[in-house]
Amino acid sequence: MDQGWAGFAETREHLKEIGLQFAGTSDTAATGFQPVITEAHDIKVGWLGMTRWLNGGRNPDKDGLPHVNFFPYSGEPGAESGATEEQVLDAVKAARAQCDFLVVSIHWGVEYATAPRAEDVELAHKIMEAGASVIVGHHPHVLQAVETYRTHEVAATADGKGAEPARDTVIFYSLGNFLSNQSRTYVDGLMPDSTGDPRDSLLGLFSAVRRDYGPAGSRVELGHVGILPVWGENNRNQMAQGKAKSALIRPVLIDREIPRLQARLDEIVKLAAPVPNDKKAEASQQPQADKKTEAKEPEKSLTAEQKKEFIELTTQLKLLTDRRAQILARCGDEFVEAPPKLPAKP
Repeated sequence: MDQGWAGFAETREHLKEIGLQFAGTSDTAATGFQPVITEAHDIKVGWLGMTRWLNGGRNPDKDGLPHVNFFPYSGEPGAESGATEEQVLDAVKAARAQCDFLVVSIHWGVEYATAPRAEDVELAHKIMEAGASVIVGHHPHVLQAVETYRTHEVAATADGKGAEPARDTVIFYSLGNFLSNQSRTYVDGLMPDSTGDPRDSLLGLFSAVRRDYGPAGSRVELGHVGILPVWGENNRNQMAQGKAKSALIRPVLIDREIPRLQARLDEIVKLAAPVPNDKKAEASQQPQADKKTEAKEPEKSLTAEQKKEFIELTTQLKLLTDRRAQILARCGDEFVEAPPKLPAKP
């Protein structure tokens, strides 16, 4: 909505042109809060999207125009054009009735806040109780916690219907910025860690699995949760120093990049030029006390280019190691897993 309703309409048209399904908006007011349903391996997954912010905007007065699934905070401008909590929870229940596994995407929270709003935590739990298994949150531009939540068991009614076993669910309160130009001049070690927060993000992984409980039947459940720490690479500083000619902004899987950088660092050390014989002879003539100090130094010297690359690699490794620690301190490390292997080059 940064580009107003014209930008909103254009985005919808581009998505339709390339055949990419999307949730969170509808062609008319009457079709609002309808889930997108996808199916794989005989499991129907529902996708329901909504936003608690419209940048001060509101849905059209004409019901026949495209609408946004708007669920505003109390007192927000245009709140009268949005849904109430009761309507949202009813929509979640209705969406769950159409699928085996429901994912809800919500644009919510406060920009740059590192923790979710208390009312959003309460809302998230209500949405899970209503039938969702995963919540994907966004808007704050920085990472927030990942929470696992177990729903309450629902007893059957007198006619034996309505029973609902307890379910394990997961809430990604905010995934941060996946692709952004924010915090582009951040330098690790020179600026506060919080300055780099908008370049941190996660890839959240989850699966829906069907489990057979014998006489009790089968049901689809949350089967796996994982996270991959991500750093937003941005060469703005290198461009300002004349070290890069064109802008590069991309998400990098930290746990894939660290081993690659370390391997190159090890390679440089192994390929470094041997120390000349005259330097070795000079070192052998030093007093014993000096020899102890000398023994700590590398036995090989680096060329000027190797020294430059060595420093750059060491700096980048420290940056990624520091940011990884920041990410996991906020989101937890219990779900971290190794990134998938890249396909072999032909």
